[in-house]
Amino acid sequence: MSDTEEGKNTGKLLKLYYDNKNNPLHFEKVDTRVLTGLRDDDVKAFKQQGLKNLVREISNEVRKFSPEAIAINATGGYKAQISFAGMIGQALEIPVYYLFEKFSEVIELPPQPVALDLAFWLNNYVLFEQLESEQIIPKSKIQANLDNEYFNSLIDEEPESETTLVSLSAMGVLFNERSRLQFAKQETSILSLVPQDDTDSERKPISLRDDHGKDVLLKFSKKICRSPYVRRIINSLPFNPKQINSILNTTPSGTVEFVLTWTDAGLGICIQTTGRNLAETNTIALHLQKEFGE
Repeated sequence: MSDTEEGKNTGKLLKLYYDNKNNPLHFEKVDTRVLTGLRDDDVKAFKQQGLKNLVREISNEVRKFSPEAIAINATGGYKAQISFAGMIGQALEIPVYYLFEKFSEVIELPPQPVALDLAFWLNNYVLFEQLESEQIIPKSKIQANLDNEYFNSLIDEEPESETTLVSLSAMGVLFNERSRLQFAKQETSILSLVPQDDTDSERKPISLRDDHGKDVLLKFSKKICRSPYVRRIINSLPFNPKQINSILNTTPSGTVEFVLTWTDAGLGICIQTTGRNLAETNTIALHLQKEFGE
């Protein structure tokens, strides 16, 4: 519901209605959530928070249940919200329903083709995940080339004193979520195009610094070396205790910086994979994160 008193009151009313056991449309569980920034008296909050939070909330439900278990009612709300809700449904393959004022029946909006460049997402995966987790980053700290016109609708740039702050736009959040969904569906076929290393895992070189946590890293290195997409462990990483995503960085030459985010010190290793370019390396990184992350 919107971040307004009217929105909160409407949410309470709907919860009472669907919680009522005498209601033929009674739901077993009714949950309401305020979408921070989704308000009509603050344009900046609406753009930078409201629509993005709408995407994130629906995406979280998709990850918990699946698109088939979800429906979007795009009837109520701000016009931009209604339009964007429809786009979210089409992008994440969720059915979208609408009740026109003069119609007596609810109709399902027909799906529209949504363009998706999965290769672009794979080549820029680390940037998208960094912006998703940190949300706002100084432009000077971003390594990717943002001059690509594809970024125009996917990121927002906000000048602040002597720097420029970069964040995902609402469309960028949606693009990232749809790409995750499509990658999960195509992971096996994409990985089949990536070369493998058939060296026995026990013979793959492991090089680590004599440092705090070496025993933990050695155990993890032996485990991850079982992957056919890992050639060797190059070295330990500096500690990254604040890192949220296991994938810290990747390179076109096939290296992946992998952080054990479940360790207090943020222990990590640099892995030489079989990736021959950035898209392949990021594909491997995503696979390793799923298979060996915690």
